[in-house]
Amino acid sequence: MVGNAHAVARMGYLVADRAEAMIRTWPAALSRVHVSKSLLGEAVLLVLLAVTVATSWRDGMPTDQLADLVAPPVTTIGSAQLSRTGSKLPLVQPAPAPQPYMPSAPPVQLLISRLDVHRAVEKVGVDEFGTMKLPVNAWNAGWYRWGPVPGAPGDAVIEGHAGYPKQPMIFGKLATLHTGDRIVVVLADGSRQLFIVASMRIVAAGSAPAGLGTFSGRPRLTLVTCTGHFDKKNFWYSDRLLLEATYAGLA
Repeated sequence: MVGNAHAVARMGYLVADRAEAMIRTWPAALSRVHVSKSLLGEAVLLVLLAVTVATSWRDGMPTDQLADLVAPPVTTIGSAQLSRTGSKLPLVQPAPAPQPYMPSAPPVQLLISRLDVHRAVEKVGVDEFGTMKLPVNAWNAGWYRWGPVPGAPGDAVIEGHAGYPKQPMIFGKLATLHTGDRIVVVLADGSRQLFIVASMRIVAAGSAPAGLGTFSGRPRLTLVTCTGHFDKKNFWYSDRLLLEATYAGLA
């Protein structure tokens, strides 16, 4: 647009010079029409301005392109915002949803206030016959280490000695508990998992009820001990008592 203006200006000077020459050539005609050189210059200037304005609108940059240079629009694509230049604007990620509490530490203590039981819990596995091993300390409880942690989904199994007739040990009075009694299992991380006694059943020694020690289903606790007829010769009980307790959260 600037180049066009310069060209038009040069044209204006040529027109003015040509007009001045005509004035000197035709004095008789101009004597009748008193036109000054300054007035003629103003007329030429008006013509130049009109030509300049017309060419500037035709040859200049469109107004929509000027708007783009001043403030490039922002286009929203999904959750990201991109400018015309393709640069990615910073995004603020939402805070992650809180995850539900999931205990993972092993049990270290068993508390049954009604039976005055406050004993340590050992990790135990199974022998070559698939029977749970006994705790090293006969007065401690044994947690089946290949099953779920108490409070995690599934059936956590803890066993304990019943003792002998008239010589009860840690679980010797387990059958005296009632529905609604509280059992607390303390984990290695210090958390106290609360369970409520729900039911009891008796099964034959050597049998394994379906679902015992599995990782599926709601969190629950099964306490196992001996019961039934006692064989004095072999020091053996005929049955097993299974106490089932439902999970009630943190104590």
